[in-house]
Amino acid sequence: MLRSREKAVLALGGAAVALILLVFFAVVPAVNKVRTLSRASTLAERELAEVRRMRPEIEKMDREIRPKAARVGAATNATDSTSSRLTAAIQDAGFPQSSFSLKAGGARQGDYFSEESFDLKLENVTYLEVVRLLARFESGPVPVVVRSAQLKSRYDDGRYLDATIRLGFLKASGK
Repeated sequence: MLRSREKAVLALGGAAVALILLVFFAVVPAVNKVRTLSRASTLAERELAEVRRMRPEIEKMDREIRPKAARVGAATNATDSTSSRLTAAIQDAGFPQSSFSLKAGGARQGDYFSEESFDLKLENVTYLEVVRLLARFESGPVPVVVRSAQLKSRYDDGRYLDATIRLGFLKASGK
């Protein structure tokens, strides 16, 4: 049998062990969780403030995208292939078939739109003709995005140039 003093020491030791276990397995993880949540809350508040600052720009982009999205939706039901539609649009802009070549690139899937990539090579054209074609692509009925344009002046005549334009033909995504 244990004496009363030993019982008291044993009870205090057990209470100390229980307190240490409580601190290591309950209090310390809870404090760490509070710190983590506090950091996450601060970060979320900063991101929310940044989104609020960007709201006018986001609304402007949305206004710019809506007409193009309507063109993409209207073009979805077309029966012609994308390359034939692009060829027809380029010919409608006044370029004869002999002055350009259209080569398919690849495809990209997005959340709302998919995009087929094409390389358009124009030879012996003026700068103004290229600018008019790009403006026609931007505002025309065919849903096209100009990804890049390289213009090189011709070696035989500086008034004319050769252009390589990377186009993205937009379609409604199947998602």
